[in-house]
Amino acid sequence: MKPWIKIIIGLVLGVIAGLAFGHKVEFLERIGKAFIDLLKMLVGLMVFSSLVVGMCHISDPKKLGRIGIRTIFFYAGTTALAIGFGLLLAFVMRPGSALNLPIPPEHLMTKQTVGIVDFLFGIVPSNPFAAFAEGNILQIIVFSIFFAFAITLTGEKGKKVLNVLESLSEVMYSLTHFIMKIAPYGVFALIATAVGDVGTKVLYPLLKFLACNYIACLLQILVVFCLALRYMAKLRVAPFFKGMKDAIVLAFTTSSSSATLPVSLDCARNHLGISPDISGFVLSLGSTINMNGAAVGQAISAIFIAQAYGIEVTVVKVLILIFVSLVSAIGAAGIPGTGIVMLSVVLNAMGLPLEGIALVAGVDRLREMVSAVVNVLGDAVAAVFIAKTEKQIDEKRYHAITWLE
Repeated sequence: MKPWIKIIIGLVLGVIAGLAFGHKVEFLERIGKAFIDLLKMLVGLMVFSSLVVGMCHISDPKKLGRIGIRTIFFYAGTTALAIGFGLLLAFVMRPGSALNLPIPPEHLMTKQTVGIVDFLFGIVPSNPFAAFAEGNILQIIVFSIFFAFAITLTGEKGKKVLNVLESLSEVMYSLTHFIMKIAPYGVFALIATAVGDVGTKVLYPLLKFLACNYIACLLQILVVFCLALRYMAKLRVAPFFKGMKDAIVLAFTTSSSSATLPVSLDCARNHLGISPDISGFVLSLGSTINMNGAAVGQAISAIFIAQAYGIEVTVVKVLILIFVSLVSAIGAAGIPGTGIVMLSVVLNAMGLPLEGIALVAGVDRLREMVSAVVNVLGDAVAAVFIAKTEKQIDEKRYHAITWLE
């Protein structure tokens, strides 16, 4: 049975148990907390290793030319717009406002208020080991950025450290896969406890949460991607979607932009007429750092959880959300389940309860199906734009594609 099916079953059984037994399921709270602690255990090393490896690969002198810089700016711009759509939908539809969940006692014991000046100076770590010990994700991110630059400047000797971190990154992804195998049980315990406390009123907000995600993803495709194709690349829009249909279907069914990469490359080269050099570089880079769909999900999930607990989302927290979502995209793998881990990074940085992950974990696979499609299309749009500016696209082939191919 597929892992995502098990998670959905865990969600459904959790809802049933919560409705049937009410407050009697409170004993499951410890199991849910253990699952949250396992996620916390992953975050520090996963962010550090993935972010350093990702930045070192981007910082390869052979890649940091005109095409590389243009690609990165395009990705950053579209990701920022995706976050904007997510925030707009979350604040307008307010999917979590009806839940009124009590804030976890442990969360109340920590200091949550921060000013913009304190935030800016507080993200610089005086002791990186303390940042790891305290779980200060923003300081870990800043340390990772400087560490990546140092590795790049060191040259050949620095590659030995990079090789170790590449291995560490793979190990952390393997550990993530292992922990996600017990996710159905963690989701069952957490959602049963939540439903036992608040009853059926948790179901409608979840449907609103999914609706926010789907609408934001649709806006990203119809507004950002279509306008980029029409006015930046100066190409017709319909042939693009015809050429990418195989990748769209695979991304939707697997919920994985990484697994879809081989098909995306085939579509870009053989259907859209993009040169192998451009498609290989842009799409491979995009599968690592360009997560438009994931950015939408993180933005909406964070606001949804804040609304569920009645926590005010200040301008500073919105800025933190945008910054962390942009940077964490570099360290996010395009595989199912990673969104939950990266969401814990965002919640941690914003000072929101990690227990809120339980509210969205059960429906995360349904969100990821559309999110992966947006991720894949965002990479392909960038490839078309870069190829057009570099005159490395066969426009006759691009416009000749039919739905039957």
